[in-house]
Amino acid sequence: MEPTWRNLRNFLALSWVLLIFAMPAWGAEFSALMVVKDGSNTVPGKVYVRNGLMRQEFRDGGGETVTIVRPDKKVIWVIIPRQRTYLEMPLTQKLPGQFIQIPPQALQRHPVGKDTVSGYETEKIAVMVPGGGALESQTYWVAPKLGLPVKMECRTRNFCLEYRSIKEGTVSDRLFDLPPGYQKLTTLAGFADKMEE
Repeated sequence: MEPTWRNLRNFLALSWVLLIFAMPAWGAEFSALMVVKDGSNTVPGKVYVRNGLMRQEFRDGGGETVTIVRPDKKVIWVIIPRQRTYLEMPLTQKLPGQFIQIPPQALQRHPVGKDTVSGYETEKIAVMVPGGGALESQTYWVAPKLGLPVKMECRTRNFCLEYRSIKEGTVSDRLFDLPPGYQKLTTLAGFADKMEE
């Protein structure tokens, strides 16, 4: 099934629970392709990381959505380029789930071996995450060189998020700034309406 804006919005809401363990290592600077597999749906995207700043981009038949995380400003911006609008949210300990990070509420963390993912040596970590009255098993592949996970998998939900074709090197500052002339939306309802247009 081809992903749609409605599916992507639902995915963004659902994935909000796959949240933060620690911000990426401040020295990490790279770009990568990002592949989200949710059941039979596969949504490609891109991710950029520079000194703790993060940006992800998703595109489907309806257009593009960009999320920028700015710890220095303590905000998250969700941008809809085709509408020239954005939503600003406070940055707390919760980040959009497209950024692979071990949830702070994860229990029973234990290493289950080592593996190579996208050319990086990783430590494979199994965790149990509480939610909905039950515990869910999740696995993370953490790349010590980058200081963050590069893959996450939850077999129960047939869900996987992975960074591929990782390219270390300079990432432009402008990727982490708001585009000039964009209108700020003040409510989630307004944001949802713009995504439907």
